[in-house]
Amino acid sequence: MTNFEWYRSFVAIYRHGSISRAAQARFMTQPALSQHLAALEAEIGEPLFRRTPRQMVPTERGHMLYGQIVQAVDRLEKISGDFRHPSTPPTLRIGGPAEWIHEYLIARLPESPYTLSFTFGETKPLIQALKNNDIDLLIATQHVATSGLTFTRLMTETFKLVGNRPMPSDGYDRDDIRQRLERLDWISYAPELPIIRRFWFAAFGERCTLKPRFIVPDLRVIKSLVLQGHGISVLPEYLVADELKKGELYELWRSPEPVENDLWLVYRSSDRVDPTFTTFVDSWLRAAVVTP
Repeated sequence: MTNFEWYRSFVAIYRHGSISRAAQARFMTQPALSQHLAALEAEIGEPLFRRTPRQMVPTERGHMLYGQIVQAVDRLEKISGDFRHPSTPPTLRIGGPAEWIHEYLIARLPESPYTLSFTFGETKPLIQALKNNDIDLLIATQHVATSGLTFTRLMTETFKLVGNRPMPSDGYDRDDIRQRLERLDWISYAPELPIIRRFWFAAFGERCTLKPRFIVPDLRVIKSLVLQGHGISVLPEYLVADELKKGELYELWRSPEPVENDLWLVYRSSDRVDPTFTTFVDSWLRAAVVTP
């Protein structure tokens, strides 16, 4: 009969892509974990991974086995953990952009049966962390089709071009507006102008060639710099709604094409078998969704 620990080791190798990282995750030695894999491959009768210098690449049989057992392995591990620590609330590890979590999520958190642990970062590395079982739930700023993960649309964020003083636009055509904006100081989230570039193309139909005055990887700090008059930027509406309402910030110009981006709630598909998890996710979706 196949040992359950062999399956646990197989899933860890599949998720982490290497014997060493899987062994660390399982608090095992590499030789012991390698023995688990060898025993399972002997039981099945063919290799489950192709060994390369950089990683363990699942074979077709390995992909098939993972898809068949991962839900059961995750479920049994969770049950075992709950029985070991019956009086301790389980931990739910949430990843996503710090600005959205700080400005939007915290005020809308539903009642939780979990101890919540947050990890901040960008979507692509956090998707890998989700696949590796390092986090459990992710707010993603883009949809990256990934096997084994479920994406549910959470909300649509709208972006505004803002500054701390108004810029009259009456009597100016679009070329005039573009030239005036090119002369101003810009504050960007990253050197490649990820948000500004999208706004510029939607507004003027051409590639953005702006050179930012400040590069700041935190939208909250960018808002502070704009408020202090150090430049202008494109920021999500949820972050600047109060300042726009109070007249502390101004929408400088509105693009003919709205600049929007969908946010997604992402989790491992295997976690849908956990009723506590699904109840929390569903209540979070009801609390967070602001657009149909």
